[in-house]
Amino acid sequence: MTSLLPLKSATQSRDRDLDPQLLGLTEESAGDILSAISSLTARRILDILYDEPRPTSEIATTLDSSVQNVSYHLERLEDADLVEVVDTWYSAQGREMDVYGPTNSALVLYTGAETAPPSLKRALGRSVGGIGAIGVISALVHFQWTETGPFAPSRRVAPIGAQPPEPTIQESIMNFITGPGGTLLTAGLVVIAVCLLWWYWRRYRPAREQAQSI
Repeated sequence: MTSLLPLKSATQSRDRDLDPQLLGLTEESAGDILSAISSLTARRILDILYDEPRPTSEIATTLDSSVQNVSYHLERLEDADLVEVVDTWYSAQGREMDVYGPTNSALVLYTGAETAPPSLKRALGRSVGGIGAIGVISALVHFQWTETGPFAPSRRVAPIGAQPPEPTIQESIMNFITGPGGTLLTAGLVVIAVCLLWWYWRRYRPAREQAQSI
């Protein structure tokens, strides 16, 4: 009966759609990863798994090491998010075996501003001030426009002797969107978005090309 069980599947690292992992030496997660691969055995295990996903027993046989030693390093590599269980094989006795593979197509450690991948979150944080300034200016422009422009209360149609009607919330929103304040805000946000995308692409492409060339 056990002979009918599949001993292996066709799991291959190249069949998995993975992206390279770019890791700066000063990033918070760098410490855990460097600690996990500080052992030569761990680095050899990682190298074997990049060649082809394998179960613990095959890794131990390839390294001429014990299953317990390999399991220890696999656990540390898994905690550092460098390897993961990608398949299940069966032994000749029908026991399930976890098959480990890398979590990325390449691991790139870098330092230096020229190769550092950009942080879009950091860039967005730096642009908050500019977005806030554009918002304030747009609000001032809109306020001035509603005071002296065609939507000023003094220009709204009202019965003689009565106060001009106050605009509803929907009217106020539409007035802002269609007015110069909304136009200025939209244009400013578009400019900031284009600048962020240009900066991110300009910084990200060299780092990605470097990772893919490895």
